[in-house]
Amino acid sequence: MDVISGLALLGVIGGLTWMSWRDSRDYTAFKQFECSADRVRFHRRWTLVPLAVFGVGGLAVILSLGRLDALGSLPVEFALLIAPLEAVSEPESSSLETLVGMAIGLLLGLTITAVVWRRRSKRMSQPVVGDIEALLPRNGKEVLSCVPLALNAGISEEIFYRVALPLLVLEATGSVGASLLISIAAFGLAHWYQGWKGVLATSAMGALFFWLYLSSGSIIKPIAMHVLIDIIGLVVWPLVSQSLARRRSASEPGERAISPKPAAVATAIEAKANS
Repeated sequence: MDVISGLALLGVIGGLTWMSWRDSRDYTAFKQFECSADRVRFHRRWTLVPLAVFGVGGLAVILSLGRLDALGSLPVEFALLIAPLEAVSEPESSSLETLVGMAIGLLLGLTITAVVWRRRSKRMSQPVVGDIEALLPRNGKEVLSCVPLALNAGISEEIFYRVALPLLVLEATGSVGASLLISIAAFGLAHWYQGWKGVLATSAMGALFFWLYLSSGSIIKPIAMHVLIDIIGLVVWPLVSQSLARRRSASEPGERAISPKPAAVATAIEAKANS
Protein backbone atom coordinates (compact mmCIF):
# COMPACT_ATOMS: atom_id res chain seq x y z
CA MET A 1 0.00 0.00 0.00
CA ASP A 2 1.35 3.42 -0.99
CA VAL A 3 1.35 5.58 2.16
CA ILE A 4 1.04 8.91 0.35
CA SER A 5 -1.75 7.60 -1.88
CA GLY A 6 -3.44 6.10 1.18
CA LEU A 7 -3.39 9.44 2.98
CA ALA A 8 -4.65 11.18 -0.14
CA LEU A 9 -7.48 8.64 -0.41
CA LEU A 10 -8.47 9.19 3.22
CA GLY A 11 -8.51 12.93 2.58
CA VAL A 12 -10.67 12.52 -0.52
CA ILE A 13 -13.12 10.22 1.27
CA GLY A 14 -13.30 12.66 4.17
CA GLY A 15 -13.96 15.53 1.76
CA LEU A 16 -16.66 13.57 -0.06
CA THR A 17 -18.33 12.70 3.25
CA TRP A 18 -18.38 16.34 4.30
CA MET A 19 -19.67 17.40 0.88
CA SER A 20 -22.46 14.82 1.06
CA TRP A 21 -23.50 16.12 4.49
CA ARG A 22 -23.40 19.72 3.29
CA ASP A 23 -25.42 18.90 0.16
CA SER A 24 -28.05 17.20 2.30
CA ARG A 25 -28.30 20.26 4.53
CA ASP A 26 -28.43 22.66 1.57
CA TYR A 27 -31.04 20.57 -0.22
CA THR A 28 -33.28 20.67 2.86
CA ALA A 29 -33.11 24.47 2.72
CA PHE A 30 -33.60 24.46 -1.06
CA LYS A 31 -36.90 22.59 -0.73
CA GLN A 32 -38.31 25.61 1.10
CA PHE A 33 -37.49 28.03 -1.73
CA GLU A 34 -40.52 29.52 -3.48
CA CYS A 35 -38.76 32.28 -5.44
CA SER A 36 -37.62 31.05 -8.84
CA ALA A 37 -34.53 33.30 -8.74
CA ASP A 38 -33.36 31.57 -5.55
CA ARG A 39 -33.87 28.18 -7.17
CA VAL A 40 -31.90 29.23 -10.27
CA ARG A 41 -29.03 30.44 -8.06
CA PHE A 42 -29.05 27.08 -6.30
CA HIS A 43 -28.90 25.23 -9.63
CA ARG A 44 -25.99 27.45 -10.66
CA ARG A 45 -24.11 26.72 -7.42
CA TRP A 46 -24.72 22.99 -7.79
CA THR A 47 -23.19 23.30 -11.25
CA LEU A 48 -20.07 25.31 -10.41
CA VAL A 49 -19.10 23.56 -7.16
CA PRO A 50 -19.18 20.02 -8.64
CA LEU A 51 -17.35 21.36 -11.71
CA ALA A 52 -14.52 22.50 -9.45
CA VAL A 53 -14.55 19.45 -7.17
CA PHE A 54 -15.24 16.59 -9.57
CA GLY A 55 -14.16 18.06 -12.90
CA VAL A 56 -11.05 20.08 -12.06
CA GLY A 57 -10.31 18.01 -8.96
CA GLY A 58 -10.69 14.77 -10.86
CA LEU A 59 -8.31 15.93 -13.58
CA ALA A 60 -5.82 17.02 -10.89
CA VAL A 61 -5.91 13.54 -9.33
CA ILE A 62 -5.41 11.88 -12.72
CA LEU A 63 -2.49 14.18 -13.56
CA SER A 64 -0.87 13.64 -10.15
CA LEU A 65 -1.00 9.89 -10.73
CA GLY A 66 0.47 10.30 -14.20
CA ARG A 67 -2.52 8.51 -15.74
CA LEU A 68 -3.86 11.06 -18.20
CA ASP A 69 -4.00 8.26 -20.76
CA ALA A 70 -6.90 6.77 -18.77
CA LEU A 71 -9.19 9.43 -20.23
CA GLY A 72 -8.63 8.06 -23.71
CA SER A 73 -8.43 4.34 -23.07
CA LEU A 74 -9.28 1.83 -20.36
CA PRO A 75 -6.44 1.33 -17.83
CA VAL A 76 -4.80 -2.04 -18.28
CA GLU A 77 -5.57 -2.93 -14.66
CA PHE A 78 -9.31 -2.61 -15.34
CA ALA A 79 -9.03 -4.33 -18.71
CA LEU A 80 -8.24 -7.55 -16.84
CA LEU A 81 -11.80 -7.52 -15.48
CA ILE A 82 -13.37 -7.82 -18.92
CA ALA A 83 -10.77 -10.12 -20.50
CA PRO A 84 -12.91 -13.25 -19.84
CA LEU A 85 -15.90 -11.58 -21.48
CA GLU A 86 -13.88 -10.50 -24.51
CA ALA A 87 -12.59 -14.05 -24.94
CA VAL A 88 -16.09 -15.44 -25.48
CA SER A 89 -17.67 -12.50 -27.33
CA GLU A 90 -17.38 -11.46 -30.94
CA PRO A 91 -15.88 -8.06 -31.75
CA GLU A 92 -19.04 -7.07 -33.60
CA SER A 93 -21.09 -7.43 -30.45
CA SER A 94 -19.47 -4.45 -28.73
CA SER A 95 -21.70 -1.95 -30.49
CA LEU A 96 -24.76 -4.03 -29.71
CA GLU A 97 -23.79 -4.23 -26.03
CA THR A 98 -23.33 -0.48 -25.95
CA LEU A 99 -26.73 0.12 -27.51
CA VAL A 100 -28.36 -2.30 -25.06
CA GLY A 101 -26.72 -0.54 -22.13
CA MET A 102 -27.80 2.87 -23.38
CA ALA A 103 -31.33 1.61 -23.99
CA ILE A 104 -31.53 0.24 -20.44
CA GLY A 105 -30.26 3.49 -18.97
CA LEU A 106 -32.61 5.53 -21.12
CA LEU A 107 -35.54 3.36 -20.06
CA LEU A 108 -34.62 3.75 -16.40
CA GLY A 109 -34.33 7.51 -16.78
CA LEU A 110 -37.68 7.76 -18.54
CA THR A 111 -39.40 5.53 -15.99
CA ILE A 112 -38.07 7.36 -12.96
CA THR A 113 -38.86 10.83 -14.27
CA ALA A 114 -42.28 9.77 -15.57
CA VAL A 115 -43.24 8.43 -12.15
CA VAL A 116 -41.97 11.57 -10.45
CA TRP A 117 -43.90 13.89 -12.79
CA ARG A 118 -47.03 11.77 -12.58
CA ARG A 119 -46.94 11.96 -8.81
CA ARG A 120 -46.17 15.67 -8.97
CA SER A 121 -49.25 16.29 -11.08
CA LYS A 122 -51.31 14.44 -8.49
CA ARG A 123 -49.78 16.57 -5.72
CA MET A 124 -48.07 13.61 -4.08
CA SER A 125 -44.99 14.75 -2.18
CA GLN A 126 -42.74 11.69 -2.16
CA PRO A 127 -41.49 10.24 -5.45
CA VAL A 128 -40.80 6.54 -5.74
CA VAL A 129 -37.04 6.67 -6.27
CA GLY A 130 -35.31 9.22 -4.09
CA ASP A 131 -36.31 12.64 -2.83
CA ILE A 132 -35.70 14.50 -6.09
CA GLU A 133 -39.06 16.14 -6.75
CA ALA A 134 -38.01 19.53 -5.37
CA LEU A 135 -35.00 19.62 -7.69
CA LEU A 136 -37.16 19.45 -10.83
CA PRO A 137 -37.59 22.82 -12.60
CA ARG A 138 -40.97 24.54 -12.44
CA ASN A 139 -40.68 27.04 -15.31
CA GLY A 140 -38.64 27.90 -18.38
CA LYS A 141 -35.90 29.81 -16.52
CA GLU A 142 -35.36 26.93 -14.15
CA VAL A 143 -35.26 24.48 -17.06
CA LEU A 144 -32.51 26.56 -18.71
CA SER A 145 -30.53 26.59 -15.46
CA CYS A 146 -30.76 22.79 -15.34
CA VAL A 147 -29.12 22.35 -18.76
CA PRO A 148 -25.56 23.16 -17.56
CA LEU A 149 -26.33 21.29 -14.33
CA ALA A 150 -27.11 18.11 -16.27
CA LEU A 151 -24.18 18.51 -18.67
CA ASN A 152 -21.68 19.11 -15.90
CA ALA A 153 -22.98 16.22 -13.78
CA GLY A 154 -22.57 13.81 -16.66
CA ILE A 155 -19.07 14.97 -17.54
CA SER A 156 -17.47 15.87 -14.20
CA GLU A 157 -18.93 13.02 -12.16
CA GLU A 158 -17.91 10.40 -14.71
CA ILE A 159 -14.35 11.74 -14.85
CA PHE A 160 -14.13 11.62 -11.07
CA TYR A 161 -16.08 8.49 -10.09
CA ARG A 162 -15.20 6.29 -13.06
CA VAL A 163 -11.57 7.32 -13.65
CA ALA A 164 -9.93 9.49 -10.96
CA LEU A 165 -11.26 7.87 -7.78
CA PRO A 166 -10.84 4.25 -8.98
CA LEU A 167 -7.23 4.99 -9.99
CA LEU A 168 -6.53 6.61 -6.62
CA VAL A 169 -8.03 3.64 -4.74
CA LEU A 170 -6.04 1.27 -6.94
CA GLU A 171 -2.84 3.19 -6.23
CA ALA A 172 -3.53 3.15 -2.49
CA THR A 173 -4.74 -0.44 -2.08
CA GLY A 174 -3.51 -2.32 -5.12
CA SER A 175 -6.95 -3.92 -5.42
CA VAL A 176 -9.04 -3.53 -8.57
CA GLY A 177 -12.11 -4.89 -6.78
CA ALA A 178 -11.77 -2.32 -3.98
CA SER A 179 -11.40 0.49 -6.50
CA LEU A 180 -14.67 -0.46 -8.19
CA LEU A 181 -16.66 -1.05 -4.98
CA ILE A 182 -15.45 2.09 -3.22
CA SER A 183 -16.08 4.25 -6.28
CA ILE A 184 -19.61 2.91 -6.79
CA ALA A 185 -20.40 3.31 -3.07
CA ALA A 186 -19.00 6.85 -3.05
CA PHE A 187 -21.12 7.75 -6.08
CA GLY A 188 -24.24 6.51 -4.30
CA LEU A 189 -23.42 8.25 -1.02
CA ALA A 190 -22.83 11.51 -2.91
CA HIS A 191 -26.59 11.48 -3.50
CA TRP A 192 -27.44 11.08 0.19
CA TYR A 193 -29.59 14.20 -0.02
CA GLN A 194 -32.09 12.06 -1.96
CA GLY A 195 -32.53 9.66 0.96
CA TRP A 196 -31.66 5.98 1.15
CA LYS A 197 -33.77 5.13 -1.89
CA GLY A 198 -31.84 7.66 -3.91
CA VAL A 199 -28.54 6.23 -2.65
CA LEU A 200 -29.54 2.72 -3.76
CA ALA A 201 -30.82 3.94 -7.13
CA THR A 202 -27.74 6.02 -7.92
CA SER A 203 -25.44 3.22 -6.75
CA ALA A 204 -27.15 0.93 -9.26
CA MET A 205 -26.74 3.58 -11.95
CA GLY A 206 -23.09 3.96 -10.96
CA ALA A 207 -22.59 0.23 -11.45
CA LEU A 208 -24.26 0.51 -14.87
CA PHE A 209 -22.00 3.41 -15.86
CA PHE A 210 -18.95 1.43 -14.71
CA TRP A 211 -20.03 -1.58 -16.75
CA LEU A 212 -20.44 0.66 -19.78
CA TYR A 213 -16.98 2.12 -19.16
CA LEU A 214 -15.39 -1.32 -18.86
CA SER A 215 -17.23 -2.89 -21.77
CA SER A 216 -16.62 0.01 -24.17
CA GLY A 217 -13.09 0.82 -23.04
CA SER A 218 -13.86 4.54 -23.19
CA ILE A 219 -15.13 7.10 -20.69
CA ILE A 220 -16.99 8.87 -23.50
CA LYS A 221 -19.88 6.40 -23.57
CA PRO A 222 -20.74 6.54 -19.83
CA ILE A 223 -20.47 10.33 -20.05
CA ALA A 224 -22.93 10.35 -22.94
CA MET A 225 -25.30 8.02 -21.08
CA HIS A 226 -25.12 10.06 -17.88
CA VAL A 227 -25.75 13.33 -19.71
CA LEU A 228 -28.64 11.80 -21.64
CA ILE A 229 -30.38 10.54 -18.51
CA ASP A 230 -29.96 13.87 -16.70
CA ILE A 231 -31.12 15.90 -19.71
CA ILE A 232 -34.26 13.76 -19.97
CA GLY A 233 -34.97 14.03 -16.26
CA LEU A 234 -34.16 17.71 -15.74
CA VAL A 235 -35.02 19.25 -19.11
CA VAL A 236 -37.13 17.14 -21.47
CA TRP A 237 -39.75 15.77 -19.10
CA PRO A 238 -40.21 19.08 -17.23
CA LEU A 239 -40.79 20.85 -20.57
CA VAL A 240 -43.34 18.22 -21.57
CA SER A 241 -45.05 18.44 -18.19
CA GLN A 242 -45.19 22.24 -18.30
CA SER A 243 -46.66 22.14 -21.81
CA LEU A 244 -49.37 19.71 -20.70
CA ALA A 245 -50.09 21.83 -17.63
CA ARG A 246 -50.56 24.94 -19.79
CA ARG A 247 -52.97 23.07 -22.03
CA ARG A 248 -54.99 21.90 -19.04
CA SER A 249 -55.13 25.40 -17.56
CA ALA A 250 -56.16 26.83 -20.94
CA SER A 251 -59.03 24.37 -21.34
CA GLU A 252 -60.41 24.58 -17.79
CA PRO A 253 -61.54 28.28 -17.95
CA GLY A 254 -63.54 27.52 -21.09
CA GLU A 255 -65.31 24.67 -19.36
CA ARG A 256 -66.09 26.87 -16.38
CA ALA A 257 -67.38 29.64 -18.66
CA ILE A 258 -69.83 27.31 -20.39
CA SER A 259 -71.30 25.79 -17.26
CA PRO A 260 -72.99 28.94 -15.85
CA LYS A 261 -75.00 29.54 -19.04
CA PRO A 262 -77.83 27.07 -18.39
CA ALA A 263 -78.35 28.55 -14.92
CA ALA A 264 -78.43 32.09 -16.33
CA VAL A 265 -80.96 31.11 -18.99
CA ALA A 266 -83.14 29.40 -16.41
CA THR A 267 -83.06 32.50 -14.19
CA ALA A 268 -84.06 34.76 -17.10
CA ILE A 269 -86.97 32.49 -18.06
CA GLU A 270 -88.14 32.31 -14.46
CA ALA A 271 -88.00 36.10 -14.10
CA LYS A 272 -90.03 36.59 -17.31
CA ALA A 273 -92.62 34.10 -16.14
CA ASN A 274 -93.02 35.86 -12.80
CA SER A 275 -93.50 39.20 -14.53
